[in-house]
Amino acid sequence: MSQQPNNPLQSRAFSLEFPQSLGTYHEYSDVQRLVDTLADAGFPVHNTLIVGTDLRLIERVTGRKTWTRVILGGALSGMWMGLFVGLLFSMLSEEWLSTILSSIVLGAVFFTVWAVIGHATSGGQRDFTSMTATVPMQYELLVEHRNVMDARRILSEAGVRLGEGAFGGVGPAAPSSGQPAQRPRAQSGETPTYGQPGSTPADGNADADNAGAATSDGSQPAKRPTYGLPSDSAEKTERD
Repeated sequence: MSQQPNNPLQSRAFSLEFPQSLGTYHEYSDVQRLVDTLADAGFPVHNTLIVGTDLRLIERVTGRKTWTRVILGGALSGMWMGLFVGLLFSMLSEEWLSTILSSIVLGAVFFTVWAVIGHATSGGQRDFTSMTATVPMQYELLVEHRNVMDARRILSEAGVRLGEGAFGGVGPAAPSSGQPAQRPRAQSGETPTYGQPGSTPADGNADADNAGAATSDGSQPAKRPTYGLPSDSAEKTERD
């Protein structure tokens, strides 16, 4: 049976128990700020995991590869390797200086010849030098399911808005300090009445039914109410 290679993702250090997402972010600094906020509040941050997603390989071309660069690069690499080997052998030799110098020279010669042969056999392909790096485009913050609600509560109290895909939604944006809350606006076509009770649709329909019933019998419609006057004085006023 072939043994599977060790995968770091299968290690307990990189695994969580039923992880839940606290959102995805485009900058690593945003995720770092969230974890710092949780740590300051005493949250068990060892139950969190930062995952870089949407990986991309970026290669930065630094220059053209010429024979001069090939020879100098091989010589410098050989000198460093020869110095390291010479220091090791100098511990076992009485003439430590000559041992170090000879190791540096031999290393420079060997690595220079090796670099020249490699560049000559490349057939003119890849005649440039570059630097490569694997960069994630997004970062996702995961937390164990038993701690996700505590994490949401702490971040909500701190005024932090979660990223897209967070468990339970991103949550409302925290209001900025110093700004009063806005009053609800009146609906279109309605005039706001401050300090007076508003009429409900049911009351309006009832008034319309009473008026229709009075006119169908031939009698006069309902009298208009007079506020602040007794009923007898109101009737005298209408007779006059």
